[in-house]
Amino acid sequence: MKLVFVNIMQELQRFDSTAYITQPPVPLAILNGVTPKAIETALIDEQTDRVRFEGDVFAFSVSTQNARAVYDHADVLRATGKKVIFGGIHITVCPDEASRHSDAIVTGEAETIWPEVCDDLLAGELQEKYIGSPTPPSRMAAVDYRFFGNRSYLTPASLFATRGCNHRCSFCVSSRYMGPYRMKPLDVLEQEIDQLTELYPGEFLQFTDDNLLANREYRAGLLSLLRRKNQRFVTMVTVDQFCDRDLIEEMASSGCLGVAVGVESVDDDNCASISKYQNLQQPFSDAVHHANNCGIQVAPLIMLGLPHDTQERLIHTLHYLKHIPCSIYDIRILRIYPSTSLYLQMLSSGEVTEDWWLKKDSTSTCNHLLPSCLSMHFKHRNFNSMQLQHIALQFTSELNRMKHENVSHVLRVGYRGNGVKLAGTILYARKQAAMQARMLLKKVEDAME
Repeated sequence: MKLVFVNIMQELQRFDSTAYITQPPVPLAILNGVTPKAIETALIDEQTDRVRFEGDVFAFSVSTQNARAVYDHADVLRATGKKVIFGGIHITVCPDEASRHSDAIVTGEAETIWPEVCDDLLAGELQEKYIGSPTPPSRMAAVDYRFFGNRSYLTPASLFATRGCNHRCSFCVSSRYMGPYRMKPLDVLEQEIDQLTELYPGEFLQFTDDNLLANREYRAGLLSLLRRKNQRFVTMVTVDQFCDRDLIEEMASSGCLGVAVGVESVDDDNCASISKYQNLQQPFSDAVHHANNCGIQVAPLIMLGLPHDTQERLIHTLHYLKHIPCSIYDIRILRIYPSTSLYLQMLSSGEVTEDWWLKKDSTSTCNHLLPSCLSMHFKHRNFNSMQLQHIALQFTSELNRMKHENVSHVLRVGYRGNGVKLAGTILYARKQAAMQARMLLKKVEDAME
């Protein structure tokens, strides 16, 4: 029996700045590590591979953005007699929908129950539904990165040390449905770091955790480990963490080269409206300058279409952000994910399209022209869809311009933090994002006429 793990990216890579920075789908390697040796395994990763389905059983990791594309693949495979198994966060929150397109689904974290799924496969007794549970730290084993072979990921040394998040932002799914905040034992993490250093010498580590530094005691041990290993790394931080000057200095001394910061909005009432209270009344601009002085690149995540956004406010936001020396900007439109409190609230008031992830592109939006990070499936009181998408493209184009002073700034910060390779990666992603935004602006403007 040949079991193929599948990572479908759909059209995310057409534009999303984070999609340019390709990285290995680590959760699939975790499942591969607990698959019985009696089953031959393989990987299809659309980030790097041509999608050719050769095998007996196909296990898809499903996110809301790629659900419809995955279902289309699954329906074709099942029609030819192949077995299909789904897992991932979208399956956890939409199990009945997913079951119509699969032979089996796994909800929650699949790691501890996956050997049972495989045993049932081998016995020809696959069940329709398996309920996973949060993996306790004592059962977290080191990931074997040899699973990814010689695939050319732009950031191959990708790992995570924690699972879950201790915040409850109203637009976020994972913090509510994927278990409590847990920390991988540092000795296990050290094994992964040693392996990544051997496989990818000279590469910086990319932590993909939702909230890597939430636990003070653990982060002290983690940063101490990274200093001892003389490792350079990038990660995501919350705004309150980013504005903690002592923490930023400690991260810099531990090898931090760059941070993505969940800013979402520069307006406190917008952040409060999505329960992002950790962002309120924080000196973000001063923190950017401090991080840059420490040799840390800054990539703010900005979300447009929040409840209090107006034309005037977004013009002010654009002007404000232009004067802050960030290395790259990641611009998105608010995504209303199924099962979140925001989705349920807006569904009851008719402000969001029910099951939007299954719909064909609407003629009243530019969704068919744009990547999913800029698609829009809800009503905003101050913008129609095309107006907000046009503004999002303007943000991306103008904030990521490759002006001489912007390029020089990214390189200076890179030299200061001994992170020239990361600086080059950022400039590549910045150039791609700005170039595609300018190209798409004309198409959106034509559609608006």
